[in-house]
Amino acid sequence: MSVQEYIVREQDGLWQVWHGDRLVGVQPTQMAALSVAETLAHAAAVRGEPAKILVGDLDGSPIEYWAAGPWSRPAAEPA
Repeated sequence: MSVQEYIVREQDGLWQVWHGDRLVGVQPTQMAALSVAETLAHAAAVRGEPAKILVGDLDGSPIEYWAAGPWSRPAAEPA
């Protein structure tokens, strides 16, 4: 199963969100772009697809975040 990778990076004063080679969003701030990436990565995790977010740092090195799957409550133990 391939990992869904979302990339957040700054270009010309705007923050872009990429999925592979497809631009999926442009936001005015890094936090807004990260929110878009988190929403998309969470949706992938809900579908059972591993997902990660790479955020461009000021020194050019990406910071990597893995999206967790949906939270589920453990089954109740029989009484």
